[in-house]
Amino acid sequence: MRIVIDGYNLIRQSPTLSRIERQDLEAGRAELVRRLAAYRKRKGHQILVVFDGTRGRGSGPGAERVQGVSVSFSRPGETADQVIKRLAVSGGNGLVVVTSDRELARFAERQGATAIGAEDFERRLCAPALPSFERESEEEEGACPRPKKGTPRRPPRALRRREFRLSRL
Repeated sequence: MRIVIDGYNLIRQSPTLSRIERQDLEAGRAELVRRLAAYRKRKGHQILVVFDGTRGRGSGPGAERVQGVSVSFSRPGETADQVIKRLAVSGGNGLVVVTSDRELARFAERQGATAIGAEDFERRLCAPALPSFERESEEEEGACPRPKKGTPRRPPRALRRREFRLSRL
């Protein structure tokens, strides 16, 4: 499975990653890549994280590999959303796009990709990483978001199909 991540979107949706990023932008990116590398090691998925390169460096269309995770910056004058849209058009089925940007998520789904929100993906990213006794202490520090409580109703069929696809993550 191929996963494409809107990097800054995921960082800014995560309480701990956004706190790190506010102190140092590079440290926030490095922590995200470290978590993604651990996830890739457990699951074996191909992961590409795309950052906006308009404010800083832009590595162009190529991606560098950091701990097994492909990291790409958009070109100057281009946003990470535009890069992800281009990948969704060419990748389509079998691609999972991680973003909380509704417009980008809808576009990716129209192209046949599966979209997942940053908050949902972060829960998947950190939940199985630690044994249960360590996970409790991590949650107290705010490292991983707690699942939201809701009604126990059965979700609609389209949502169940989406969850089935995402269960393979």
